[in-house]
Amino acid sequence: MASRLVERLDAAIAAAEDPLQRECLKAERAGALARHGLLDDARFALAGLRSQAQRRRSPRLAAWVALVDGQIDHFVSITPKAMDKFRQAHSLAVEAGDADLQAIALGWMATLNFNASRLPALAAQLREALQLASPQNHAAKARLGLVLADAHRFAGDDSRSQLWYQFAREHAIAEGDTSMMSALLHNIAAMRAGRIGLDDAFGQGDIEAAHRALLEAESTANYDWGAGAAALKTMVPLQARAQLLVVLGRWDEAVALFDTHLGRARQEGMAHREARFVAERAWCHLRRDRPREALKDAKQAAKCIDAQFDADDCAATHARLARVWRELSREDEAQRHQVLADQALAAYRAEQQRWREALAQALDGLG
Repeated sequence: MASRLVERLDAAIAAAEDPLQRECLKAERAGALARHGLLDDARFALAGLRSQAQRRRSPRLAAWVALVDGQIDHFVSITPKAMDKFRQAHSLAVEAGDADLQAIALGWMATLNFNASRLPALAAQLREALQLASPQNHAAKARLGLVLADAHRFAGDDSRSQLWYQFAREHAIAEGDTSMMSALLHNIAAMRAGRIGLDDAFGQGDIEAAHRALLEAESTANYDWGAGAAALKTMVPLQARAQLLVVLGRWDEAVALFDTHLGRARQEGMAHREARFVAERAWCHLRRDRPREALKDAKQAAKCIDAQFDADDCAATHARLARVWRELSREDEAQRHQVLADQALAAYRAEQQRWREALAQALDGLG
């Protein structure tokens, strides 16, 4: 299904009289296809644009090519390897004197820095991009709004998070970008599920909140089907639905999702979260009266726990493993993980405070 953005770009390409502008619009269209999960189509479109960029020696067109190249990499796997291409896009946009394109590139760099929890770079890029983006640069403002909303949600500032989600939604609607609307729904569902799962790992699960969040996660999946979005298919099943099914005690369904999607999640750049997912599966196995499988998963989770870099994931994983080992009558292991869980949770709360302060400083004076 073609989004309104793609349809608008098709019309603009057909109407463009300037050949260079036409090629830049084609690159923008390829980026829209990439964000929609149509990666083969985006690659095909980009192949022709590369030769045009080399022949025309236009830094603006080369910036668009680098940006879309990075987007394709990002939607294959949410790993940092796209960063070099976004940096190149930003550098070329600076050379071209295109402030709006600089803002878009900075928005994508901020996305990757948020995923990697690199707070200083994230805050600086958000501030610079907000200063550069013109009022009608809906693509940049939707992207920046999403990162700011997620960052405030991570920081525990829900009221400001909601304001930025609304900001991103308004600009995504103005842009006609259904892929951005999908990303908004994905991120809201995943972050809500993560918080509910964290509480549940410490024995403080909220069943009603989990029910509501699961409905939202399933609605997100339905939106993707209707909009035709196909990128990063494991995010909702694992980051939202499976974790919520654990809270709700729907053990068999949760295990089925973990079994189906864990392998692909590694390929899509979520290897650093594997310990948390496997620890959740271990808990499910215990509830299903399968201690052998629970023991195997607990050992596997412990092996890959050092790959985690988010304090909330560390806290949830250790807390879940503490409960698993206690159920397996391994009190020494349970106590060890409980101490580590409490330490990680305290570190997470302190990190949230640092994020709130850094975000407030980044936005100071911007209105």
